[in-house]
Amino acid sequence: MDWSALKVFLAIAESGSLTAAARTLKISQPTLSRKLSTLEQSLDSQLFQRLPRGLVLTEAGESIMASVRQMEDQALEVEKKLTGQNLRLEGTVRLTTTEFIGSFWITEDMRGFRDLYPGISVALQVDMQVLNLVRREGDIAVRLGRPSQPDLIAKKLGSFVNYLAASTGYLEKHGRPETVDDLKDHYGVGFSPDMMLQPQITKLYSHFHKENILFSSNSLTSIYQAINNGLGIGMVPDIAADHYPDIEFILPEAHKMELEVWLVTHADIQHNARIRALYDYLSTTLSARLKGNAQI
Repeated sequence: MDWSALKVFLAIAESGSLTAAARTLKISQPTLSRKLSTLEQSLDSQLFQRLPRGLVLTEAGESIMASVRQMEDQALEVEKKLTGQNLRLEGTVRLTTTEFIGSFWITEDMRGFRDLYPGISVALQVDMQVLNLVRREGDIAVRLGRPSQPDLIAKKLGSFVNYLAASTGYLEKHGRPETVDDLKDHYGVGFSPDMMLQPQITKLYSHFHKENILFSSNSLTSIYQAINNGLGIGMVPDIAADHYPDIEFILPEAHKMELEVWLVTHADIQHNARIRALYDYLSTTLSARLKGNAQI
């Protein structure tokens, strides 16, 4: 049986959506649909039922779910053991992190890593989506918040704080808000809906009139740059202060949101030489940056 078709089955079962499953597997939706159709034909069974809330498993789908998960676990176990045997300081390490940390800090630190380990290449994926290290979607992750999976090794590197901020030019033109209630009279720079995940963020932006949020983005650096260019008031982390000198933090006591930064890898591959080399290097460089970050 085609294992790639079974991976399609699992991805759809877990996401409840063809679009989300295709995004997870990094294949087109037509390709995913063809693989599902081929699998259903080979089993002579319909595996999913389309409901208003999404795709749900049929009785036939439920009957094979446990077996397919077991096959996936066994395949991942073989891959992890083979990966863990690699002791050479060469090859590619896949690293995932958030946009600011990846675009500014890690790219700035990579020259030093290259000088130390010229045989190791780093494939950096900058994404707000948390990739699954257990399923080998990445080798190392720098995450905001402690991971919950038991099979992961995690080290806290430090923390940073998000504050409200605006450019000096904006404050000179529109005035400085003295309280959170004053935000209703100001322009806001916001996050796209898929990034409004934390109640603190939703509550904060509720103080702005919706018609005054004239710019929003799913890109953190675009948001910070928009604030720096005077488009309005928004959230900026203290670790970004050195990169945006025209930004001033405002209302620090009224609103601040602290986030922890964790370095994560899989327990079975911590002894892989190239992964261990990058893990230890990032542990040193990022810890130093977070220890010396700007404070309000």
